[in-house]
Amino acid sequence: DVLLYNFFGSSPLRNKWRVLYGYMKDRDIISHSEEISHPGFDRSKHYLLCSELKQLYVAITRTRQRLWICENTEDYCRPMFDYWKKLCLVEVRLLDSSLIQAMQTGSSSDDWRLRGTKLFNEGQFEMATMCFEKAGDAHREKLARAAGLVATANRVISTNLELGKASLQTASEIYESIGMHEKAATCYIKLGDYKKA
Repeated sequence: DVLLYNFFGSSPLRNKWRVLYGYMKDRDIISHSEEISHPGFDRSKHYLLCSELKQLYVAITRTRQRLWICENTEDYCRPMFDYWKKLCLVEVRLLDSSLIQAMQTGSSSDDWRLRGTKLFNEGQFEMATMCFEKAGDAHREKLARAAGLVATANRVISTNLELGKASLQTASEIYESIGMHEKAATCYIKLGDYKKA
């Protein structure tokens, strides 16, 4: 979940967001007969609109599940919310205890495991380790930790031999503890310990 707090209220556009009503009328999203005052679009007056919309786009598209938008000034956010409501994209609610409870819904073990797997596949082993820990998946947690140690060793072994070897040694022990003997053997070979490999 992502919380976007006071985006419209802190926007330098202030009430210039009302220009969106003109866009909605042009696209027949709202009726031309509706009496809503709004300025006409003027590139020189509304030059910030493009930047603000880009920031809003980033906030919306980076959200994985739910985007909560909390505003303390209804006047500035109303044009965008009216637009989203007409497209049935948002649910507008007052901040109360039921909304707070809904916001506090935690991620399930499966959610953490899926996120950990995605991060692992992207090579973000430290974050994957944390996700698997939160999922209660000890096997995958150790696998991610060992993979992270191998990645660290590969990155530093040419400049810090001691750290590289220590990382490989720990990784090999972790791999052995979870029954991944081939991966452990690969670490031992890199360490030059052919007997253990």
